[in-house]
Amino acid sequence: MERHMFFLREAHRVLVTSFSYSIVCICVALIFSIVFLAGCGPLSKGQYYIPETAPTATTEATSAQSGQTEASLPEAAAVNLRELPYVRNAFKEPESIGRGGLDDFYASTRGKVQHIAIISGNSINVLKAFVAKGWTPIVMVQLQGRKPEILPMSAYDDRSREIFLQNPINFGERRVSYKDFEMYWAASSRNKCVLITPQQLTEANVRQVLERYLPPEGLQGVSVRSR
Repeated sequence: MERHMFFLREAHRVLVTSFSYSIVCICVALIFSIVFLAGCGPLSKGQYYIPETAPTATTEATSAQSGQTEASLPEAAAVNLRELPYVRNAFKEPESIGRGGLDDFYASTRGKVQHIAIISGNSINVLKAFVAKGWTPIVMVQLQGRKPEILPMSAYDDRSREIFLQNPINFGERRVSYKDFEMYWAASSRNKCVLITPQQLTEANVRQVLERYLPPEGLQGVSVRSR
């Protein structure tokens, strides 16, 4: 009996000692952790740190991007007539320009081209927007000392302030200053132009294109007739 009691007392002593040792270890570990965190200071602003002003910063970035997408014309643009056979088809036969001017040209292209539109109420900036889009506006001009001519406008350049008119048959090019072009164009065709495109144009999609490059006031008076 005494032998059994001895073993019981020994087991109890071991359990108490082990439990005390565990408590001491846990306390030491907690104290060490508190001291370590106090020494490290607050959390650094790493990749997971989200500043309180994040929504404001996002709004400012969006505004800046919106400003970059405002309507504006490029400084220069050009269209390669060699890549537009559907435009050149309208000029395969020499055209006699009657009193109707571009309206006669529009009517005479029936059977030669599939999709054509006559745009009225243009400005020089509207023509430039068409070129920037990749369309070549066909205009009638009567340059000084010459007969009236119907020619595609293939390019413009704000640096030299010149319009480029091109013969779609032999690709001969003529440069005209903005000032002279506006004077001769307005006098001969009342600010009209013709567009020949792969798809039929409507007033809605012409305006949609122009809105990429021009402010709303630049579209006033523009009208479209197409087939």
